[in-house]
Formats: sequence, structure tokens, C-alpha cells
Amino acid sequence: MLAAIAAAAILAVGVTTLACAVAGRGVTQAKSAAPSVQARSGILINRSTGKILWSKNPNLRLAPASCAKIMTALLVLERYRDLSRYVRVPFAATQHQVVAVGLRTGDRITVQQALHALLIKSANDAAITLAYAVGHNESGFVRLMNRRARALGLKNTHFVNCRGTPRPGLYSSARDLAKLGRYAMRDARFRAIVSTKTAVIRWPPSHAVTVTSHNRLLDYAWGDGIKTGATKQSKMVLVGSGNLGPVPLIVVTMREPSRDQEERDAVRLLKWGSALYASPSPSPVAGSSSPL
Repeated sequence: MLAAIAAAAILAVGVTTLACAVAGRGVTQAKSAAPSVQARSGILINRSTGKILWSKNPNLRLAPASCAKIMTALLVLERYRDLSRYVRVPFAATQHQVVAVGLRTGDRITVQQALHALLIKSANDAAITLAYAVGHNESGFVRLMNRRARALGLKNTHFVNCRGTPRPGLYSSARDLAKLGRYAMRDARFRAIVSTKTAVIRWPPSHAVTVTSHNRLLDYAWGDGIKTGATKQSKMVLVGSGNLGPVPLIVVTMREPSRDQEERDAVRLLKWGSALYASPSPSPVAGSSSPL
């Protein structure tokens, strides 16, 4: 009788120990919840596959600010294979000097240098110059931007200028900006520019202007692009790319209250997303799992 009681006790202890071990493994293997962000809208995707790992109001139409210049650059890169070609600065470019490198009417600048000014400095005079080179004027270029947006399936995007300057009818969404950014990052020339933190923009006869990106992800070893924007109407907007682990990711945050908060939210999301791939079979925890 005593032997039977002892055997039962040993068995109970063993079962309890096993249950605790299994429970412990469950805690270790469980994926943590996505971080909370202050952005009004956002999305995190696998840059390679387009798989959505997290989203918050991804289809909400908001002002994209200078992230609209991603489309401007895309159209220019699709038009010019030889980026060493010179384009001439139109008078219209001199009317947009608040964020600019100081181009003057009649100046000549290479497409490559203008793209660096556009994507690193977010220079509006470079945007106008490139728009005129491709579309003959800004309105013609904007028609090309909207045509390309439709072709890419950007259902919640509409452009009214090549700069992202707030105007009625200008809007995009986190999902669309992620899709646009992912597509643009396929071009090695685009990747090379947007991964650059600081550059010197040069044009004849001897102009040299140092420009620095506002994309704080480039301050991290794993950060590799792509574009920021900021206006009073849009607040802070970021389309960012980072490769912290097995796969590159793209994060978009829109209407962040400050650049500091934008950085915190983007870094947290990228770290969280990369951690999903630490296990053999990553799966999204929030938002839609379908590709863009």
C-alpha cells in the first residue's frame, strides 16, 4: 500500500515538472506583441516579399509631404539610364527656395547630382528641375506621376505636384508608400542615393553644397534608406528601410508628432519585425498577413 502511494506521488511530481517545462517553452517561444506607436498610420513589411507584418490604419489617406519625391525620383530613373546627362534649371525652380540647394535659372546640373539633392536634401528646386526635364513642365510631370501610381496599384494615392507641398487633393497612405518604396528600392541607383547620409552637390561652374539626410535610420549600421517628409499639415512622415537580420524590412509611419518619436517608433518596429524571423517560421502578429 505504501509503495503504491509513493509511486503515485512520484508520478504526480513528474507530470507537474513536465507541465512546467512545456509552459516555460511556450513563454520563450511566444512572439511578443507589436510595439505601440504614436503615428496616426503605419505599416511594416518584408521588403523581399511584400508580406505585411504589422499595420495601423494602412489605407488612411494622409499628406505624404516630401515622401512624394520617391515617385519623382522613380520616374526620373525610369526616364534616364545615363545619370551623367545634364539638365537645365527652369525659372520655376527658383520660385521654390525654402528647401533647396540654390539652383538658379539657366544653371546646368547632372541628373545624378539633382537626384542626390532631391532625395538627400529634399530640395524643391531639384524636384522642379527634374520634373521639367521629364514632363516639360510640372503639370505634365504630375500627370505622369498619377499614371504611374495607377499602374503600381496605389489605390489611395494622388499627386498634385512633384514636391509633396501640401495642396488640396494631395494624399497617400502607409500601404501605398510602402509599396512605392519597395518598388523604388529595386533600382540599385536609387538604393545607392537613399542610403547616403551626407553628400556634396556639385554643378558648374564651381557650386558645391553639402547636404545631409533627415532620415535617422541612416545613423544605425543596419539602416539603408529611404525618405522622410515633414510639413505642418502632415507632421512627420517616414518611409524607412533597414536590414537588421535575415530579411530587409520597410517601415512607414505617418503623422508622427516629432522626429524623435518617429525614430523611436520606427526603430522599435524594425527590431520587432526582425525578431519575428529569429524562429524558423515567422508569422505576423498584427495587421494583415497578405502581401502588398
